[in-house]
Amino acid sequence: MIEQLGYGFGFAAYMVFLIYLAEGLFKTAHYALATGFMAMGMMLPGMLSGYMQEWLSYPGFFVWVVIATIPGFLMAYVVKYPREFGKKAEG
Repeated sequence: MIEQLGYGFGFAAYMVFLIYLAEGLFKTAHYALATGFMAMGMMLPGMLSGYMQEWLSYPGFFVWVVIATIPGFLMAYVVKYPREFGKKAEG
């Protein structure tokens, strides 16, 4: 349950970020491509995870998964966008 809650919050935040990135004349196409890459980023590791678990065993696989989260945390720290993005404008 906690994992799914964390996944839901992360997924929602990532979708808002994709909406922020999809600016310009072809907003819908940019958003569609970005969500396609996001889905591929979930599908490819899912296809390989069983083989990796057998190769590394459960403790090794857990360590690998924890290490694999580091780039995501680093990117979340580096990426900046306006604090007012997505908020309803007053007036």
